Amino acid sequence: MVSTARRILVVDDEPVVNQSCRRVLTDAGYEVHTTESGRDGLNRACTQEFDLVITDLKMPDLDGMNLVRTLRQERPDTAIVIITGYGTLPSAIEATRLGVADYIEKPFTPEELSRAVLGALTPVAETSGTEIDAELVRQVLLRAARDRSFGIRLLTAGSRVLSGLPLSSEAKAAIVSGDIVWIEKTYGKLAPADREWLDRRLEAESW
Repeated sequence: MVSTARRILVVDDEPVVNQSCRRVLTDAGYEVHTTESGRDGLNRACTQEFDLVITDLKMPDLDGMNLVRTLRQERPDTAIVIITGYGTLPSAIEATRLGVADYIEKPFTPEELSRAVLGALTPVAETSGTEIDAELVRQVLLRAARDRSFGIRLLTAGSRVLSGLPLSSEAKAAIVSGDIVWIEKTYGKLAPADREWLDRRLEAESW
């Protein structure tokens, strides 16, 4: 449980996403507010005090990136996480440049949501470079496991697919080659979901 209630605003036009986020994060001890309107979300985020805003990237009345850009100007200290059904690594890179702490793709698990929120609310000074790299490596591996075309591009194009990501050449090479030993030695034990693509990568017949 979170010792001090942190205020979170979830902005998503899908009621089921708002409900899921509210349930998971309220159970974790956060104070959660939701809205299905991007414009309403932007207004509330700019006029009220929130520690974190979680926003969808695609909404009928307001693009999530516009919300992020405006919020960055009006509330630069508010942490932001993007949730989207249209997420790609390039969009994650763009969001990072805008100051977004993390992004997760629909459908996401309670564990993925909780991990993104915890990371976004953890002061940068308390997070080492290795921890940041480890989280990014896991995001790439999860993406490869869920998106078969992306996984195949990793195999065929190699580390060029990861050229825009702030990862070391060693990390990129380990991902592309499926070097589980190096990754776990450097970043710690991988969860089964994080290992899924690497395991398939090492079984050539699966591709």
